[in-house]
Amino acid sequence: MDQSNGLVFRTSARLMFLFLLLVGLLAWALVRAVLTLFLGKPTDLAVSVGSGVLYAVLFSGFSLLLNRGNWSAVEVTDSALRLTERQRTALLPWQMIESATVHRPGPFAVLQVTLLPAVVAPTTTLRARLRAGKPVYTVNVGMLRPATDVLRAELARRLPPGGSSAHDPAR
Repeated sequence: MDQSNGLVFRTSARLMFLFLLLVGLLAWALVRAVLTLFLGKPTDLAVSVGSGVLYAVLFSGFSLLLNRGNWSAVEVTDSALRLTERQRTALLPWQMIESATVHRPGPFAVLQVTLLPAVVAPTTTLRARLRAGKPVYTVNVGMLRPATDVLRAELARRLPPGGSSAHDPAR
C-alpha cells in the first residue's frame, strides 16, 4: 500500500503482551484460589507469587508467538478501507460504505463497517454478517496503534457525504 495517502493501524505487540500478562496473572490467581479452597492447604506466598509471574510471562510469550499472524489491522487510504482479521481481508471502496463506527472502549473495541443497502458485499476472505438486511464487517481494533481516537478521526474525514459519524454515541 502507498503509505503517502493513508494510515495503517496495526496491533501493538507491546500492548498485546501486557494484556496477555494481565490475563495470565488473573487466571493464575483464580486457579490458586480454587485449589486452596478445595485442598484446604495454605500455600507459601513467595512460591505462589513467583510461580504466578513465571506462568504469566510464559503464557504471554507463547500466546504472542502462536497468534502473531492472526492480529487485526486497518488500512485507511483515500480510495478504500482495508480490514484484516485472522489473515482474512476485505477491501471496501468508500462509495460502498454507509457507516463505520467504533464501539466499546479500551482493548475490547470493535469497528463495524456497514455497507449501503443496494451494494452486494464484495467477494473477500473476510466475511460480512447481515444486520437489518445490510452487510456489516466487524474487526477488533482495541489493541491497534495509533489509538482508536485517531481511527475515528480518519474514518470521519473519509466517509462519503451523508455517511454516519465514526463516533460511538455511547462514548
